[in-house]
Amino acid sequence: MSLIRSRRVPVPPPLENDATADVGLWQYMRPIRAKWLLGVLVAISSTSVALSIPQVLAWVIDHLVGSDSPSRRQVLLGGTIMIALGLLQSGLMFLRRMLIIDTSTTVEMTMRMRLFDQLMRLPLSFHDAWGSGQLLTRSTSDLALIRRWVSFGSVQAITSGAALCVGIFYLSHGSGLLALIFLASVPVTLVVLWRFQKKMKALTRKSQQQSGDLATKVEESVQGIRVLKALGQGSNALDRFKTGAAELMDTEMARSRAQGSTFVATSTITAITLAISLWVGLRQVASGSLSVGELTAFFATIALLSPHVERASQLMGMWLDARVAVDRHREVMSTPAGENIVLVNGATVPAVSSGEAASLAFEHATFAYEDAAAPVLSDISLDVRPGEILALVGPTGSGKSTLLQLLPRLYELDSGSIFLDEQDIAQMDLPELRSAMSIAFEEPVLFSSSVRDNVLLGVNRERMSEAEQEQILRDALRVSSSDFAAQLPEGVDTLIGEEGLSLSGGQRQRLSLARAIAAHPRILLLDDPLSALDVRTEEAVVSMLKEHLRHTTTLLTAHRPSTVALADRVALLENGKITAIGTHQQMMRNPSYARLMMLDEQKGEVA
Repeated sequence: MSLIRSRRVPVPPPLENDATADVGLWQYMRPIRAKWLLGVLVAISSTSVALSIPQVLAWVIDHLVGSDSPSRRQVLLGGTIMIALGLLQSGLMFLRRMLIIDTSTTVEMTMRMRLFDQLMRLPLSFHDAWGSGQLLTRSTSDLALIRRWVSFGSVQAITSGAALCVGIFYLSHGSGLLALIFLASVPVTLVVLWRFQKKMKALTRKSQQQSGDLATKVEESVQGIRVLKALGQGSNALDRFKTGAAELMDTEMARSRAQGSTFVATSTITAITLAISLWVGLRQVASGSLSVGELTAFFATIALLSPHVERASQLMGMWLDARVAVDRHREVMSTPAGENIVLVNGATVPAVSSGEAASLAFEHATFAYEDAAAPVLSDISLDVRPGEILALVGPTGSGKSTLLQLLPRLYELDSGSIFLDEQDIAQMDLPELRSAMSIAFEEPVLFSSSVRDNVLLGVNRERMSEAEQEQILRDALRVSSSDFAAQLPEGVDTLIGEEGLSLSGGQRQRLSLARAIAAHPRILLLDDPLSALDVRTEEAVVSMLKEHLRHTTTLLTAHRPSTVALADRVALLENGKITAIGTHQQMMRNPSYARLMMLDEQKGEVA
């Protein structure tokens, strides 16, 4: 499916509380509460009708079968009532399913969309700390558990409670003693279920956590399959997966044993209750205090109530699954996002600004990663003129890439300010800010789509004609020296596979660069975008970039002297501080800068 032209699904309207609130399942059900409650009422009515059938059966036995000469009219009446009740129950069951299934899928879709919306808003620090497998299970399997509870478990639990109330009423109406025997078994069953709930809750949480960890292992292994194969570590990866899978299996087996033992216990209690009731009931029939029809109705009613009691452990297990899933969902949703990047209610993200080149100014900017011992950038002050190409040079870990990521506010400053055209970016709406710039990372990220869709990802194609789109695509591919795209099996419409792994590292970098260029931003951020290119290709790209970037303010990080030569000025970063700034020729007089350039040039010659 095209990344650009996929069908738009509207983001559900905001909840009563914002995303940082304690969002619960009942709030998500707000749009469909009336329909769900109607489905519950229909389910209770269906169960009540089913429990009424034994009472009709008692009347048939006592007044028709027991009669010496029942009339034809009486027989037809009894049969008609039984058939009518059966048809009514079937119709109500069908109506219940039609009411509940639609509402449950709506809740699942709403929760999934809100979760994805939240993930898009959360800062990178959140994603840095979370495994992708954990987020994946929270957006798929966890929500499936919630849907199953909404569509079946919750309705069945309420229906079972109502069935017990209606059933006890009918039982007491027939024989108070037999009803007391049944009621005496209820506290024992509740004790068994209480013990089951305590044990099952911990196992359920553990199971879902292990499932997320296992999904992370699978995703990392698939993404890194080339590394694993090249280093001969496939068997070790398999062993790690086996260990995780075995731990999950042990937890699931423990859950199954707990649920099975509880089912056996509740079934045994029911069987003993039935045995005692049969012995007492037969004695009452023999003494004449209870009719055969009433005894038959009692056991028919018990036969309908027993499944509700026996499946209590299953329903409790479903409830715990859903409860833990909601808690895990809440962990993500209750994280303060603070990034308004997803617009709703018909609004659209503004088109990438293609106006004049912007000016940038850093004033005492300081930033440290969470839990870091020291700031990665400290007291950065720097002015970048409109249309200027500024190169950031420094040893590994000096903060070059971090500085670029502060501009689109992928991370937020700890102190200080950054100004875009004299406007503090901290006061700008993120869609507006990010529409003014584009970025190409050193490690390119491509999507499972065509070359065309990947390059035009940052372009508002809805506002352009096909001819305009084609022109932008051709220019971006030409400037980034991505002529290889035309040689692919289907040209620019070739699907490049997940993360573009069917392409070489240099090809992926060039497509990432083309994507940043195609947006025609006022500010272009290039994080060592040519590191995977050979010298000849790099020379071609540099010469075309120099011409193309005349009306764009550009910040780039670089190691090779040939890439640095693209810049008008160079800033040297050391230990998170700018220690020198000037043209490349001026900076070559700086011993630290000259040493870096010579080392990188030697690396290039060796390569």
